[in-house]
Amino acid sequence: MFIRILAIIIVLFSLPIYASAAESQKTMQVVPIYPANQVTATKGYFDVDVKPGEQLTLYVRLKNSDKNSITVHVQGANAYTSSTGGIFYETEVDSDDSMLLEDAVRMTNYLEVEESVEIPAGESFEVPIQVTVPESDGETLLGGILLTQEAKSKDEDLEETGKDEAKFVINTETRYAIAIKLNLENKSDPNFSLGKAGFISNTAKVFIEMINDAQMIQGEIEGSYSILDSEGTELFKGMINPLNMAPKSKIRFPFAWDHESLEDGNYTLAIKGHAGKTEFSAEENFTISNKEVQEYAEKSNPNAVLKQGMPTWVWIVGAIVFGIIMFLMGRRKKPTVKDTHVP
Repeated sequence: MFIRILAIIIVLFSLPIYASAAESQKTMQVVPIYPANQVTATKGYFDVDVKPGEQLTLYVRLKNSDKNSITVHVQGANAYTSSTGGIFYETEVDSDDSMLLEDAVRMTNYLEVEESVEIPAGESFEVPIQVTVPESDGETLLGGILLTQEAKSKDEDLEETGKDEAKFVINTETRYAIAIKLNLENKSDPNFSLGKAGFISNTAKVFIEMINDAQMIQGEIEGSYSILDSEGTELFKGMINPLNMAPKSKIRFPFAWDHESLEDGNYTLAIKGHAGKTEFSAEENFTISNKEVQEYAEKSNPNAVLKQGMPTWVWIVGAIVFGIIMFLMGRRKKPTVKDTHVP
């Protein structure tokens, strides 16, 4: 029996089987066609000077360098601030970590695009983007378009391989984002501020709300922070690297918990820095609850210190044991006392 099993193992390991993987190559070139009112120093995205009520058409040239036709989906996008800093473009974001303060700055309200285009192999197509500039007293409207190259079907990518070779191809959608920045004639005054501090139990991060309430891109936001316990002892500190914020946007900027233990209690986030030429500083109190510590401990098993009383089940078991002991002691037979009285 042993010899038969050994023979099977030898045969399995001696079969000439090979597996190779190839990722889908980028087969589309994306080039913005700059209009006459483009800021000449800006390359790679649309940066145009406009007037309220103006209508204009922008174009993006797409070139298909693949041997097959491709389908590209086109969407308008709003500009959001990433919770860790920087600007990104998406059709809609539903998150407490990143939001817009006003519907008036949603670029999707002012863009019209074709939903999808099909480009034959080796050919180019200029995608039109209809832009209507709204009446606004702000300085900047920021958004963009998203171009998503549809993933190929599996049959298109299968290639003949050798008899003993298995080949598979990983197909992924390819997405491009091109920003559209509309420069209005107005000038906005910077209006950066800090909001409340808090704790995110899922990731064990402290956060501070950062708010850009001006219709302009707020740049050069940087500073430093420290976390203090209820007695004012500094637990850890760090730096805030430079970041930009989209117009009229708000984020919860996170700081990773960088202390050896995570304990429920009251804390203070002390933060200072500058947004452009304007300095800021704040001390915001926040609380980490026992429940939040438990939630994080269950997910990541950190060195979490839980401040809690004796569990209820311990009291119940203790009461039952105590009752049994008292019952047994009550049933113990008492010794007979002899009468030693002498008349």
